[in-house]
Amino acid sequence: MSNTVKVDLGKDSYNIILSDNFVESIEGFARASSSKCILITQEVIYKAFEDKFAALESLPNLEFHFIGQGEEAKSIKTAMEICEKMAIMQYDRSSTIFAVGGGVVGDIAGFVASIFMRGISYVQYPTTLLAMIDSSIGGKTGVNLKSGKNLIGRIHQPKSVIIDISFLSTLPKREVNASLAEAIKYGFIYDRDLFNYIVENMSDILSNRDSAILKKIILRSCEIKSEVVSQDVNENDLRMILNFGHTVGHALEGHFQYKTLLHGESILYGMKSALYLSHTIGSLNDEDYRLGLKALSAFTLPSIDIKDKAEIIEFVKRDKKFKESKIRFVLIPEIGKANISTEITLNHIEESLEVL
Repeated sequence: MSNTVKVDLGKDSYNIILSDNFVESIEGFARASSSKCILITQEVIYKAFEDKFAALESLPNLEFHFIGQGEEAKSIKTAMEICEKMAIMQYDRSSTIFAVGGGVVGDIAGFVASIFMRGISYVQYPTTLLAMIDSSIGGKTGVNLKSGKNLIGRIHQPKSVIIDISFLSTLPKREVNASLAEAIKYGFIYDRDLFNYIVENMSDILSNRDSAILKKIILRSCEIKSEVVSQDVNENDLRMILNFGHTVGHALEGHFQYKTLLHGESILYGMKSALYLSHTIGSLNDEDYRLGLKALSAFTLPSIDIKDKAEIIEFVKRDKKFKESKIRFVLIPEIGKANISTEITLNHIEESLEVL
């Protein structure tokens, strides 16, 4: 099994590489650069791998910058602070940003890279399973507004994505459980074999972090994301299938103010909604609906109490996929395939909240 997946985007192509030494990779990029480089991470990540990060401290052209935790840190304010720091320290268009962290770090670092001096290079070093298989790939960058998630952003492809599975050793079980949401999403929309593999190996993944199983899931997930992004980089059509479960998932995150649910947990709830609508409005048969619900029930989820459905619908209306009073909603006609429907109404979505 190859440890490299190519994201084929012509002049913007890059490789996703499974590596066991992220420090060596950063050293290589930094030493090859004649300009200043900045490593963006979070203190909790630095402390967990302090012995490894220490080896980078001696690099004369590398600066560290720490951002806060959680979605609150994914803001215009954070991005501007980094840009201001880079401007004062005279970073230039040949500078490189290293994003070492989960989705929040990757989104912020990528967004800064996309706007600083009209665009500089960045390399993704995802530290969470969710970031490894999803957010680090495809070039989506962005920040949140009070009124919604990822409402300001650009598509700016990384120079490379380096995946060091050793980062997963420190992740809490809840985080791994939630991160598998994006992996099983790929199974739902694109690859029934992957869906079955995750279902069959769920207990081994959560109990002992079996590296061989994780590696197989990560590589196949990266292949799928790469195949989809390569065909539709700007999310005009096919790439939208990657939003399966995200319409309601993002609305739930906003409703609970990004505190009650992890991102992956929100997406798991969102996939329950999408499965229900695929079955009741779409053409998903009884057997696949049952299998889908059974798979999702294997995940541990915090219970939720939706007190204001109207607020959730308001968040849905702010979704980028909501246009001219219609929502482009991802349904699955069967496990392993997906399509985009414009037949789902806000009333349908509100009805689907009853099954959560």
